[in-house]
Amino acid sequence: MSQPSSSAYERLRAATAQLAVPEKVRATAAAAPGDPCPGQIWRAVWDDVVEIVAVTAVDGTAVCALPVSLETRFHDSQTLLLPAAASTLDQPLALWCGLASRLPWCVLDRQVSQLSVPLDAKGSPAPTATEYRYGSPIPSSGAQASEFRAVLADTMDLLTSVQWAPPGSGDLAIVLKQRGLGPADLIQHLAIEPSRALAVLRALTPLTPHEAGLLAPVLGLPVGDVLAANPPLPDRLVHELSRPARRVQIRRLAQLTGTAEDDARQQALFATLALAARQERPAEADWPARVDRFFDVHLGQAGQ
Repeated sequence: MSQPSSSAYERLRAATAQLAVPEKVRATAAAAPGDPCPGQIWRAVWDDVVEIVAVTAVDGTAVCALPVSLETRFHDSQTLLLPAAASTLDQPLALWCGLASRLPWCVLDRQVSQLSVPLDAKGSPAPTATEYRYGSPIPSSGAQASEFRAVLADTMDLLTSVQWAPPGSGDLAIVLKQRGLGPADLIQHLAIEPSRALAVLRALTPLTPHEAGLLAPVLGLPVGDVLAANPPLPDRLVHELSRPARRVQIRRLAQLTGTAEDDARQQALFATLALAARQERPAEADWPARVDRFFDVHLGQAGQ
């Protein structure tokens, strides 16, 4: 965890722990996360990286977000400095508009506050807003503000780069044909039913990470390349498993299986997709209900 990011988050925790904090702030921090909306302040977490961000726009399963700091003594000319009354935190905030980034939903962990100053997608206040000012230029590359900004930029770059679902080029059938692999070969190497082997060869269903691991040595390719050749994954299923509300379930599954969070998310995706492919056309699947069923079964069994 980066020191400036950690400092900002620890100060945020300290602020929300004070008795004077309004009850609505406590309720926001304690409530189950919903889908992100513009004007909200979220905690973003991936591995050991933690950052506080303000959401300015939502686009599919990504948000446009600005890093938020309680260290208002550090700023540059593009930093929006807001007074305590500008959010439900009742703390002065620095919004680094020059570091606006497009973050995937899957890094959003929990909403922590709500801004009262309307912002556009780039972080500029609405014309009616008056309670704000911009920071001053950083005097030199050796200034503390420059180092602070660099750490924030690195953190946002890392969060921007997160991608848990293989993109899927749809070239798997071509790769299998080039290697001379037919249904019998897939049945032998993957120990799958003939119907599934045919579905894989016809690009009707993707290989799971486990199956890709078994087939990678046969194809002479890295496992990641095999997964990347899969048919494109259903956007609505990826969207459902990227929602912040699913993160508690995914973390629980990761804990039970001894895997990383993104591996657990992939497990949920491919298992849900495989079951749907056997029972109906994936395009017609009710993905939220399917994902609910997956977690009911896997997490419910763990508690028995």
